[in-house]
Amino acid sequence: MSGDGGGGPAPAPGAGDAPPSVDELPRGFVPKPPKKCLNCAASYESLRRCSRCKAVYFCNATCQREVWKEHLKTCVPAPLSAKAEAEKAEIEKLRAREEAAKTRPPPRPPPPQTTTPQSKPEQVKADELVRVRTAILPEVDRLMKLGEYEDAIEHLDDGVAVASAHDERELLDSLSCLVARCYLRLNKPKDARDGLNPALMQARREGGKNAMKPHSIAAEICKAMGDETQMRVELKALMEAAQDAGVDAREQGAALYLAGCLLDDVGDDAAATPLLTSAADAAEKTRDHGMRAGAMSRIGRAMMRARKPRGAIDAWTDELRALDEGERANAEDALRRVDVSEEKQKDKDKEGGDRGEGGEGEKQDNDDDAKTPSTPPLPYRPLGDARARRCRAHANLYAARAVTRDRPRADAHLDAALSIANGMGDARDVARELGKLWLQVGHARRLASVGEEGEEKDVAEAYERAAAKAREAGDDETAKEAEEGLAKSAGKKSP
Repeated sequence: MSGDGGGGPAPAPGAGDAPPSVDELPRGFVPKPPKKCLNCAASYESLRRCSRCKAVYFCNATCQREVWKEHLKTCVPAPLSAKAEAEKAEIEKLRAREEAAKTRPPPRPPPPQTTTPQSKPEQVKADELVRVRTAILPEVDRLMKLGEYEDAIEHLDDGVAVASAHDERELLDSLSCLVARCYLRLNKPKDARDGLNPALMQARREGGKNAMKPHSIAAEICKAMGDETQMRVELKALMEAAQDAGVDAREQGAALYLAGCLLDDVGDDAAATPLLTSAADAAEKTRDHGMRAGAMSRIGRAMMRARKPRGAIDAWTDELRALDEGERANAEDALRRVDVSEEKQKDKDKEGGDRGEGGEGEKQDNDDDAKTPSTPPLPYRPLGDARARRCRAHANLYAARAVTRDRPRADAHLDAALSIANGMGDARDVARELGKLWLQVGHARRLASVGEEGEEKDVAEAYERAAAKAREAGDDETAKEAEEGLAKSAGKKSP
């Protein structure tokens, strides 16, 4: 030991890095246990924590399933935050109020129910499944909408372990599909494939309507991994499942549309175009205006790649027609809802005047409203905001008209696209949309100016505007592409 004067031997190299001894730790300090997998004892940073008790870790869902039955005996939900505690208390209060309103005191109290050892496992199973459906799935839905896919996967792994332990096949398949979706959003197709495996194996064994979703997700995973051959195998299985008697026309159209889009993405226009055409026909029958517009947009691009601008013009014109019909249907539905609401209010006011305000009459009105649905289900699929899609459709038509030397109609479509783009969101959104629009105009003008004299100025102007607007919006990718297009147009030699 060194003396008080500091004359002792110098510490060994690296001694300052050693962990403190027990005597050197603060009084009352409890060292944190090492983070390691409860199943295989592996220790690394990316271990997943149990979303229920927050006290143990697992490598993955497989390790969690291995020890789930044992861990379940000690797995206690972690304490909630103050906000979550308040929300839980409010929910419990509402449930108690509802139960009190439903129940009536029996003439005699029933004999106390004794829980037998045989019924306890069934109760545990029921409680776990209720927790998955009422707590885990709503939280996963919220996290996915916020884009927090890593947190969603943590909750889904907990649900997968429960469904697997209790052999809940349908729930396990649904959770597996959600896990795969999350990993796809994170651009992790290999993890998505592993997560989807339980549902995909079941789909291959059973087939039918329930096999559609696993096969469709598997096809997307294969495309993301670059496995085009296996993607086609999954699409074939999807088409076979879509022929099941329980599949309706809208689901069949969605399957055709997905298959057409994936084949279009890999450049197989010959296989994609017939599927997209069939999807557009199915969408028109089921009034799915958004899917019909999307299918016609891709058909138009395929026609342009095949050097068939007339066919592209027909496709993109039909896309605009589908968007028009979708927006008109949205407006008609909004007006119908207003009329129904006003009519219901008039009837209520009239009946209230006849019976007098409040009392039993008002209670009866509220009961009638609770029994009668406010509006019937929609006979079509709502379109949503279609301004960006309409802008791109007009820009595509400008390109096709420019190639066919129909300059007046081309300019009319350009004016329409510019008008729509200038009304989209804030200044940054407008600049981003205008940058993409002028880039497309530059490409179209460069393609249309082959063999023409005096067109270089118009081409350069479009690319310069695209680069300026893209830089204003912070869209470096579009700005770079515009600058490359400008350089190519400047170096092009007229024949």
